[in-house]
Amino acid sequence: MATSRFNKVGANLSWLIGIRIFRMVVGVIVLGSVGRYLGPEQFGVLNYAIALTAIFGVFATLGMDGIVIREMVNRPEQTPQILGTAFGLRLLGALVAMLLVYLAAVATRDGGAATLLALIVSLSFLPGSLEVMELWFQKNIQARYTVVARVGATLLVSAARLALVYYRAPLEYFAVMQIVDTLFGGLALAVAFKARGQRITAWRFDRPVAMGLLRDSWPLIASGLLVSIYTRIEQVLVKNVLGDYSVGIYYSAVRITEVWGFIPSALLTSIYPILVAKRRDAPETYQLRLQTVFDLLTGFGYAIAVGMTFVGPFLIPLIFGEKYRSAIPVLVIQSWTAPIVCSAMTRAQVMLLENKTIYHTPTVIIGIAINIPLALWLMSLIGTKGAACAVLIASFFSGYISSLYFPALRTCGLHQTKAFLLPFRLRKVFRTIQQLR
Repeated sequence: MATSRFNKVGANLSWLIGIRIFRMVVGVIVLGSVGRYLGPEQFGVLNYAIALTAIFGVFATLGMDGIVIREMVNRPEQTPQILGTAFGLRLLGALVAMLLVYLAAVATRDGGAATLLALIVSLSFLPGSLEVMELWFQKNIQARYTVVARVGATLLVSAARLALVYYRAPLEYFAVMQIVDTLFGGLALAVAFKARGQRITAWRFDRPVAMGLLRDSWPLIASGLLVSIYTRIEQVLVKNVLGDYSVGIYYSAVRITEVWGFIPSALLTSIYPILVAKRRDAPETYQLRLQTVFDLLTGFGYAIAVGMTFVGPFLIPLIFGEKYRSAIPVLVIQSWTAPIVCSAMTRAQVMLLENKTIYHTPTVIIGIAINIPLALWLMSLIGTKGAACAVLIASFFSGYISSLYFPALRTCGLHQTKAFLLPFRLRKVFRTIQQLR
């Protein structure tokens, strides 16, 4: 049974990684074309608007994805009520997020293109509510169905973006494509959901379920907002301190750095239901499994960091052109956040699993308190490289040092410490991975 479950996770992960690799390749081609066409300055304005909007995206998702999966695993008979309630809450959250984007755009007094683009991009929150269907597939470890559906949507949206470049469309059209992308993705999920014999019409909004989801997710909403601030705020700071051209340079490196993020996310998505069951049914081996997951994710982060250090100098000119060459050192610095981010992502799943989500907020506050003043200081000295260095240092304190500070997280901190020492423990790790089967 355990081997069968492991193989199912492996197959699910293969599908998840397969579609993400496909979307990554297509996305990089399209991103490079858009970046070359717009140039660093307009590319910076567009992506500043995306970053400003993304800060408030947590209100559209309400940070409850993992909680919804957990509830469907523990109470499968209530799946229609759980999904229907999550959908309704996300629609309300999308409206709140759109209002906050508008208020933020007004407060920054950054009139003109950036404000208009941010308001356009924020409309994508509404069709984004359809993504609750993907949680059902994650819970049942059936990624292959969403993969098939999303391939067509990805091709259509990518072709549309390339058409905009070919016909030299104005900047606003590229912001509209953010809405189209999210809408097509949601419709693709709906097709896959129906193909599996599920009915959206069976969903029901249940007030007690809503109260339970919100009760468990509010720490994640708060921490998610703080996470968005400290992962996106440096882009806002770069624009306001260094200008549109610099944010275009910085964001080109960010987009390449973000490409690898789907693999740890896909791995954790596939393993999470198993960890829920393992903690419930076999607590004696639960900690061993956690260490294995920390090792796998952190090891992947090391591979990304080393790989990008050597390949990064060739990627930037290849994808974006010579105008973006100054993004190379930013990319190399950012790549070394990979082991820390992978470790922190794993810790976040453990906190969710063990109902310790209350610690999300203080750990992220630590990151913000370090990131913002450090970024402002370092940018005055070394420009965009300073923003990247600030993110690296803030991530280390927020994602790891905080685990050692809070007593309730010290077990996670021990797992993280061992994982960071992975190069010295490879032989033992390989034996443990075999035991996972």
